[in-house]
Amino acid sequence: MGLALTFVGVAYLAWAMVAGVTRSMVSDLISFSDVSDPALPLATRAVRVVFVDAGVAIDVAGILWLTVSLLLVLRSARQRMSISWPWFSGFTQTLAAAIGGILAAWAVHLPYRHITEAGAKATPWERVSGVSLPVLLVLAMLIWVTFLVLMLVERARLNRHGPSPSDGLRTMYR
Repeated sequence: MGLALTFVGVAYLAWAMVAGVTRSMVSDLISFSDVSDPALPLATRAVRVVFVDAGVAIDVAGILWLTVSLLLVLRSARQRMSISWPWFSGFTQTLAAAIGGILAAWAVHLPYRHITEAGAKATPWERVSGVSLPVLLVLAMLIWVTFLVLMLVERARLNRHGPSPSDGLRTMYR
């Protein structure tokens, strides 16, 4: 329970940090440009509405999500539900925060894209860095799938030769 409780807190912390940093990025964009300008991309104008004008809704949603997750931990501690639910809730809050941060950063960057495209030539290390993430992402997925298959094979092997889940019930109720 302690680890789930800690993870739920860390999930909310990630949510709050993304909300704060995103709000700061959008505020900087507003102070340096006219966000209502129709020449700006629609995604950039939408980020202003979501993260500045409706920022309180994001803050309230984060607190509500934290509260629900903590209630799930409490119910799990009382063995009324599986511990998987608070873990799932914390994970999805963290994932939602990461996706929101990525979308906001992309939308804030859009108006400045023409500046970077006309900039200096890329250094060799910049080119390597541009290729390394997709290559390592594919490698990470291969490692993950390999590990998943190995774990499934291990489980199948144990189910054939090891104790069955009902073995404990036989000795407990005799």
